[in-house]
Amino acid sequence: MKSFDGTENDHKMLIGWTMTKDYEEAEELAGECVRQGLADTAQVEGPLRSFHMNNEKLVSIEEYRLTLHFFPFRAEQIGLWIKKNHSQDMPQWLTVAVRHFPDESSCHGQESRRITANEVVELSRRGSELLKKQNYSEAEKVFFEALKKEPGNSFILVGLGDLFRETKQFTRALHYYQKNLEIDTGNTFALRGIGDTYRGLNKPEKSIFYWQRYLEQKSGDIHVMTRLADSYVKKRNFSTAEDLYLQALALDQNDKYVLRGIGNLYYKKRDFQQALTYFKKFLELDDRYVAVLTMTGNIYRRRGEFDQAVSYYEKCLKLEPKNTFALYGMGDTLRGMKNYHGAIECWKKILEKEPANQNLLSRVGDALVLLDRLDEAISCYKRSLDISNETFALLGLARTYCMQKKYVEAEGYCRKILERQPENVRARDELEKISRLMDDGC
Repeated sequence: MKSFDGTENDHKMLIGWTMTKDYEEAEELAGECVRQGLADTAQVEGPLRSFHMNNEKLVSIEEYRLTLHFFPFRAEQIGLWIKKNHSQDMPQWLTVAVRHFPDESSCHGQESRRITANEVVELSRRGSELLKKQNYSEAEKVFFEALKKEPGNSFILVGLGDLFRETKQFTRALHYYQKNLEIDTGNTFALRGIGDTYRGLNKPEKSIFYWQRYLEQKSGDIHVMTRLADSYVKKRNFSTAEDLYLQALALDQNDKYVLRGIGNLYYKKRDFQQALTYFKKFLELDDRYVAVLTMTGNIYRRRGEFDQAVSYYEKCLKLEPKNTFALYGMGDTLRGMKNYHGAIECWKKILEKEPANQNLLSRVGDALVLLDRLDEAISCYKRSLDISNETFALLGLARTYCMQKKYVEAEGYCRKILERQPENVRARDELEKISRLMDDGC
């Protein structure tokens, strides 16, 4: 009988074995070999205990066995593939033939399955390429075409999960990742994908669960370690997050995502000196990241080092002229430098986007008072009161009317504050001042 490659050999399958030192490598070799259509099936077993003699001493090591089933016409190709992709320079590779004599219909059935498998591999490759190019609609069509041919294909299920996650269709993404885990409970691609999906849904506690499972198998994945640490920061579990960031930095001290994450951690803990150390290292690698530039500016502003703060806010606003956080920080810094005109200009740009920002309306009003532009200040405070009875706006009006010697109006705004906040010290002090001025007949 002819084999499928047309040679005059008995129809047979080959079985090949190789050994790896860790489970991750065996799993990756197995999955990729099947995905590329080199092997029909693959199994990973272990850990197994292997013994051999080395310099007349008995040596024992722990290994994992990868078993591959494939057709004879793939023998040379798969042997070369194993040698190329195995971590060892000269990996063990043993093969044996399993002879069997199927009837004609069985032969045709196996040939049909082989053709289908090759089609699925090709569709999977095309879908992945389209996904990388962000051609999502075409990628979806290709992946679903492949899924019809092989509903349980792990790579197709993960591909669909990745596609729907990237297009923010998180519920659909979870469906395909979970379906994959039903087939392979330890599939690292699905575990990482689910973690990323829950991050997109802003559910850090669920992301943590799946990323921890992922890291049990791939403990050195610095990117997932960083994402896990970021999630712990959101949960305000700072000690666990700090440990993870430091472990990640031990793997790569120049990874900018780790530097940004640990800097943000210390910023939230108000350990500004530590935060500044890591932010500066980050900015040496990427000086165009607006959030880090802004937080660095904030640290210098809080220290009263206004010139340093301004330099960082300027870099930020050059990249994003309408960035609200940078405009606010720059305005506050300029106020600290007594440049009230500059502060007002910055804050007014924010108010163009956020006209109902009462805190900012009051700040602008306060700056206008310092410039003796009292009527403009009153207009600003009243804009705030049109939104709600905000305390700072009421107090600002009381002080401004007092400066204009309109004591009755000033007294009325103080009393509005004290009706709601009887113990408000500022309002009481202002009211006493107004009362003295009225008694003096000024």
